[in-house]
Amino acid sequence: MFSGFAAPPKPLSNTEMLDLVREQILREAGVDFESRPVLAVYACYLPNPAAANYDTLLNFFFQRLNDFVENDYVVVLFAAGIQHQPGWSWLYKAYSHMGRKYRKNLKSLYVVHPSLWPRLIIQGMGAVVSPKFARKVHWVYNLDQLGASVPLNQLFIPDVIREVDAGTSKAKPSTLIDTPKEDNPDQLSKVFGAPLHDIMGANGEKGIPRVIADCIHYIRTDGLETEGIFRRSPSSKQLQHAKRAYNRDDEHFELQKSGDVHLACVLLKSFFRDLPEPVFSGAMYDVIRGIHACENENEQVKFIGNAVVPLLPVPTFQLVAAIFSLLHQVHLNSDKNLMTANNLTIVWSPNLVRSDNPVVDFSMGALGAQGGGAGTMIKLCIERYPDIFVQIEP
Repeated sequence: MFSGFAAPPKPLSNTEMLDLVREQILREAGVDFESRPVLAVYACYLPNPAAANYDTLLNFFFQRLNDFVENDYVVVLFAAGIQHQPGWSWLYKAYSHMGRKYRKNLKSLYVVHPSLWPRLIIQGMGAVVSPKFARKVHWVYNLDQLGASVPLNQLFIPDVIREVDAGTSKAKPSTLIDTPKEDNPDQLSKVFGAPLHDIMGANGEKGIPRVIADCIHYIRTDGLETEGIFRRSPSSKQLQHAKRAYNRDDEHFELQKSGDVHLACVLLKSFFRDLPEPVFSGAMYDVIRGIHACENENEQVKFIGNAVVPLLPVPTFQLVAAIFSLLHQVHLNSDKNLMTANNLTIVWSPNLVRSDNPVVDFSMGALGAQGGGAGTMIKLCIERYPDIFVQIEP
């Protein structure tokens, strides 16, 4: 005889739940247009509560989140395609677990394709969600709208989300997303997003761009002991104003009078993120992976200087030498600013390492033996800057 009841699902082990969180539910997604790390959360991958202990799942989720919350960060929640909706009590528990460090450094939460479920959650939690946190929530009704705030090419988009997006006939306006408008490109000399050979000359004869020189000077003068340097963000208005000034080559613009040192830090990261040709491109990945074949750190340092650095065009070499010189100084002051070479690598890798495959990029930039080698290389360029760059002529 056949029973009229379906067999209960097979319980997920802790290892399976950890893998589910790390590989499907919560993913790294590069940086946004202000060089802040982006994390993507996929509701469609939430497991059946009959098969998963959601309290354990929550613990794994926050363990994963701990890797990012020391920096300013952005979360994109894809709400479409959810099959198993968590209960209200669990959602309240999840919010209560979000201590100050999670809420403070979260700059924006974009809820994509919001159905009644996420809207009711946010509204129903109004009694416990602080007004300040609620202002960080933005409803996004299609992927085009999301693309105004987060680079879509860095995001993994499951088929179920694409199907929902295709069925969205009209974009609903969102008054909560404030995307600063750029000046007319024809009126700008353009520094951000321009090829390095245009700005610096084919052989670097025009020198380091003014924006880079200004930022480095500001940080060296006033920022080396600033706690959390390169982890914090200025206001979007400050950042856009400064970028427009440098794009116009405004001689009257003074960086040190226009914002704090965090503005200079984000301008630096934005400049590198916006480069049409990244510093360490996908074409270099096979060479960079060779660092894992080195037997010790000294061999790795020699490998970087002999195999990787010579691949850089002259303007790129001049630029990264200037940046790694600065990061080396920041690292030497880590007892005060708390930014070790490890921390600086985590913050800077997404701005330096880029190809047309974000998943591979994240792997390349990861630190340690599990990474693709670029993270190890960047960390050594910071720690061992004099051994890698000082003796090399471009």
